[in-house]
Amino acid sequence: MDTADPRLLHFTHVKNLAGIAASGLVADQQKPAGTVECADLSIKERRRTQVVSAGPGGVVADYAPFYFAPRSPMLYRIHKGGVQTYSGRQDELVYLVSRVSQVQRHALAWAATDRNAALATAKYTDRAVELASHVDWAVMEAVVWTNTESDGSRRERRMAEFLVHHALPWTAVVGIVVQTPPMAAEVRSIIATAGHVPQVAVVPQWYF
Repeated sequence: MDTADPRLLHFTHVKNLAGIAASGLVADQQKPAGTVECADLSIKERRRTQVVSAGPGGVVADYAPFYFAPRSPMLYRIHKGGVQTYSGRQDELVYLVSRVSQVQRHALAWAATDRNAALATAKYTDRAVELASHVDWAVMEAVVWTNTESDGSRRERRMAEFLVHHALPWTAVVGIVVQTPPMAAEVRSIIATAGHVPQVAVVPQWYF
């Protein structure tokens, strides 16, 4: 992983892609009606009151969230049918890929956590130079991130987040990753008329 310019990943349902291509990836507080939800609603409620102690402040729901690694614990819950609000298939979910350098190039305000931002124990930074030590990159690179007897917080550290205030513009999306070739074809069709057309890649290893 490039800790000098970390990759940022956000997965969403393919049906949300046209709206994102038109208006950018917006914070939960600003999501339009009709958005296909694939998050745990109880966790989303917590994020509406969890204070962000860096960057422009506010609460977690004021930000568009990104992970630093694929195959997140949240995606695993979806894979196992553990999110009641989502009953679709895993291959209907697509990753939007950006980088910290893109956030900086677009002059966007942000904050990053060292673990799941829904947790009160999350620590924050808004300095890019600190990301190399703030995030547990060994856990991000691990194929298996489950907790162990000697380390009971691996799972929550795998869910460290990069939070972009209000919205990430579509032009800051540098790529889209999907699980299957048919989904790649569908995504290419959806974004074909967008002014900015990111590269689409099939990477089944990013899924369970």
